Amino acid sequence: MSDTSPPDDIYQYAERAQAALLGMIRDVMAEAGENGLVGGHHFYLTFNTHAPGVEMSDELRAAHPTEITIVLQNQFENLEVSEADFSVTLYFNQKREDLVVPWAALSKFYDPSVAFGLMFDVDDTTQDIPLYDEEMMAPEEDTQADAPQPDDAPRGEVVSLDSFRDN
Repeated sequence: MSDTSPPDDIYQYAERAQAALLGMIRDVMAEAGENGLVGGHHFYLTFNTHAPGVEMSDELRAAHPTEITIVLQNQFENLEVSEADFSVTLYFNQKREDLVVPWAALSKFYDPSVAFGLMFDVDDTTQDIPLYDEEMMAPEEDTQADAPQPDDAPRGEVVSLDSFRDN
């Protein structure tokens, strides 16, 4: 995480808020890893493919050179969550992909079943990734054929930490 607080913010509110929200997502995903997804919940997770610690095949990274949105719904296996990252097995065009994603690489989280989304600051000086675009919760590519698109779900509020900052 980058230090985005104003110089006189000795309490670093933005960083603490982001850490707390990432902790909430980590806890929810840990529950899903242990108990499976329940009640129609499923997750769209967008992350920077070149962030330190991201593990994915060179082929998948070449197809998604900046960021990728994955869907955890029906066709995922081995979801494991730790303090530092999460790992999961997904299938892209019937090809198995084992992913490891540090929490610091996560830029967006969305659960369309309850129209809940969050955006996170990503500390990466090597890539110029916009924090918002009009299709911010739509995946770059449908990674699972049976996953509904976010446009099919009821709209909710996406909370961005930038909205709480004084510029």
